[in-house]
Amino acid sequence: MTADDFTSAALAILRTSIGWQSAIARLLDVDNRHVRRWIQKGETPLWVYDKIKELIATVDICQWPRDQWVIGSSLTDDGHQRKYIINLMPPRFMARIVVCDDEGLPMPDEEPADVISGTVYVADASDEDSQTVLCEITWIDEPKFGEITHLIEAATAHLERVRWLNGPVCQYCSATAGNINMDKSPDMI
Repeated sequence: MTADDFTSAALAILRTSIGWQSAIARLLDVDNRHVRRWIQKGETPLWVYDKIKELIATVDICQWPRDQWVIGSSLTDDGHQRKYIINLMPPRFMARIVVCDDEGLPMPDEEPADVISGTVYVADASDEDSQTVLCEITWIDEPKFGEITHLIEAATAHLERVRWLNGPVCQYCSATAGNINMDKSPDMI
């Protein structure tokens, strides 16, 4: 089995790219260094092909969703916009993207926003006048022990990639949401 075929099959079985080498190593009952070696060599041992076929038979592999991350906004009844990042791959979750001032308090147009309780993660503090945080995190699937930080950091990395590709989301922050103009109120779009 080629390294590319192995990688594709592993991602289909696991339904996530986060920590996939360690996760597939556990399923194959090998040290994760073996998995990295196989990928580096470009092929796997023959027995891996048979084991991957067994694993695929036990998993309902679906091509949807194709993407792991969605960044978007919702509109409240009173016309305020809230921005979110959603992880579509298990363990699925959504987190609100909130811009806070230099004291860590939500900007007025972000209110109400809970940046105190639960998991709150500073996604971008590169601007000295504001910072972007992920908060109000809701888990759709229960994360495994030790997985939360890794997943939130992956969400932050995705926000950074999108920001790099498309520019800032709002007047206060450097987080982004694709090509959607999040700066304007709905009646201006």
